[in-house]
Amino acid sequence: MEIQVIRDHLDIVKLQEKMNAIVFDYLDTSNNYPKAMRELNPLYTQVTTYYKAYIDQRAGELPSANTYWHLFIDCCAKLCYFLAASTYYSSNALQKTPEKVERLLSIAAYSLPSIEQEENEQLLTDILALLAEVLEDEEKTTIIRDEVLSQKGDVKSCLKQFKLFVDQELSA
Repeated sequence: MEIQVIRDHLDIVKLQEKMNAIVFDYLDTSNNYPKAMRELNPLYTQVTTYYKAYIDQRAGELPSANTYWHLFIDCCAKLCYFLAASTYYSSNALQKTPEKVERLLSIAAYSLPSIEQEENEQLLTDILALLAEVLEDEEKTTIIRDEVLSQKGDVKSCLKQFKLFVDQELSA
């Protein structure tokens, strides 16, 4: 399902609804990780492509940290986490976890806004726990955690981190 762009903005409500439905149907209730991964991937592709195009149209200038962009980056961080988790858990545990899972988890942590709110505080804990499992490197996980905590979930910082990530993802 393609999420509409209305007046230069991605329809966050539809994105959130679609993501929540996928998470509920395939992660929360059935542990159907491959199906979740297949359903989340097009959303991820659309969000990253949209954000890159939006920034490029504005000569690299980041959007303002208003309510829309707060909801956008919150949704993107969660989407990256759920895609990383579904990718990780759908692969054979004995295989080397793809580098993409590490990148998705890292950007989920760096772009998660409002980390002082209970829901996002818990999500950050979950993200970092899975990252520690994936990395098997406590020191690296601690460095990422400390950097994320130092930015305090500031929306402008989160949007900047996501821009750097998207630029790297879409140029690879």
